[in-house]
Amino acid sequence: MKRLFLLAVCMLSMLAVSAQMRPALTFEFGLGMSGWMGDKPSGTNALFNPRVGISADIPLNEWFSFQPGLSWVSKGAKADIPLQGVKSDVQINQNYFQVPLMAAFHMRATDNFDLVFTAGPYIACGVNGKTEVETDDITTSWKTFKDANVERVQVWEGFRRFDAGIGIGAALDFPHWVVGVDADFGLCKLYENGPRNFDLFFSAGFKF
Repeated sequence: MKRLFLLAVCMLSMLAVSAQMRPALTFEFGLGMSGWMGDKPSGTNALFNPRVGISADIPLNEWFSFQPGLSWVSKGAKADIPLQGVKSDVQINQNYFQVPLMAAFHMRATDNFDLVFTAGPYIACGVNGKTEVETDDITTSWKTFKDANVERVQVWEGFRRFDAGIGIGAALDFPHWVVGVDADFGLCKLYENGPRNFDLFFSAGFKF
């Protein structure tokens, strides 16, 4: 009888744990800043950009989970770049589809929320973007990921579409909401001998 009772208690405990460890989907929206790091032209400044996406939280045990996702992320920077010997104000916008593959550590803070720390790689593909150049009273623009030519003279080297790097983050995980901050550090140069992407986003998400 004791054995049956202990077996029943164990089964109920396992059911309770499994109920708490169900995968969850989160729709997220973030605002933050993006810029460049590493080898870069002097005088670059950050841009304020949005991010929107969806991610899954797949529990592995009580403490750890796997968080893959898919996001549309806007990145880029402002810079003073000499084009054909003329100083120009340049605003570069780069839009990516980005796939983060995060490992998450969950730490219970109160009965209402967990502290969650994430780290892992991401890969991204540039889909579109606009580079706008203002020189004196003239403003021109072209696609960021394509070469730009003026009278058969190349004035812009199109950025590489592939990007990859490392992401880190921290969040407060409530029963139906997630709020947090995270940063991405690019490992791929945007063009030969060029800079790498960097971004920092504050985000909020709804779990369903």
